[in-house]
Amino acid sequence: MRAGLFPGQGIPAGTVLEWLPEDDSLITEAQMTLGYPLRRRVKITARRKGALLATELAQPAILVASVRSWRDADAHFDFYAGHSLGEYSALVAADALSFTDALRIVSVRGEAMNAASKATPGSMVALLGMGIDAASKIAEQAGVQVANDNAPDQVVLAGSEEGLEKAATLVSDAGARSVLLEVSGPFHTEGVASAAVDLREALDSVDIRRPRVPVISNVTGRPYGSPDEIRELLVSQLTHPVRWRESVEYLWAKGARDFVDFGPGKVVAGLATRITRNLKNKEVPVGA
Repeated sequence: MRAGLFPGQGIPAGTVLEWLPEDDSLITEAQMTLGYPLRRRVKITARRKGALLATELAQPAILVASVRSWRDADAHFDFYAGHSLGEYSALVAADALSFTDALRIVSVRGEAMNAASKATPGSMVALLGMGIDAASKIAEQAGVQVANDNAPDQVVLAGSEEGLEKAATLVSDAGARSVLLEVSGPFHTEGVASAAVDLREALDSVDIRRPRVPVISNVTGRPYGSPDEIRELLVSQLTHPVRWRESVEYLWAKGARDFVDFGPGKVVAGLATRITRNLKNKEVPVGA
């Protein structure tokens, strides 16, 4: 069985630009929907080697690149999953959201998250060589939150700069490594809770359908159900951890063996490979 995976933020602008060719009909449609030259703005940022896109630009740009990649593939998939922002691309692929509605929503989402992060400054740090149990204890000690459970040996914490510095010291003392991420705020924590108001309003203004192919929720690690549940969980996702490891474990237990990464970069497929490496020849208990 095949699972299509979609990336979130954190992809260099130059890599995103490669997936936004000139004179592409989907990009033209996106720019008309957004009301600004999306590709040109990405290209300006890409002039600085390795530069990341600002949150409010990254979210629509990566969604457009991801959906375009998926449409070009024109292949059957048994499941879809997306990492944070990537859930919106997955819902488009599963025909739960139209492309233009998803684009409008993530545009609002990106602007709201940017405003929330300015009101509550903070950042994120990746812990390498440490699992979720140890990372959760360190987060509690440091006064920060788990933001992403990405793989058996990679967890991301988010919170205040002071709290993350304390967490980094505790991680080092435990014999693991931490890397500060280039992000503008403490995403997937209560620090960006104020973004929920605008996001909920945007979600309530569009038509959402039951997915025609199962889409895995970051919040639950299980497939979405009704349109109302999709709305609620997408709002909850702002302040809850991305349960990516559990999502891939669920897909593996349901028979997925071919994981295809759509859009710029190969981050989520790489994480899936690390997760499934530990699952081969081993049964993973899965709830209802």
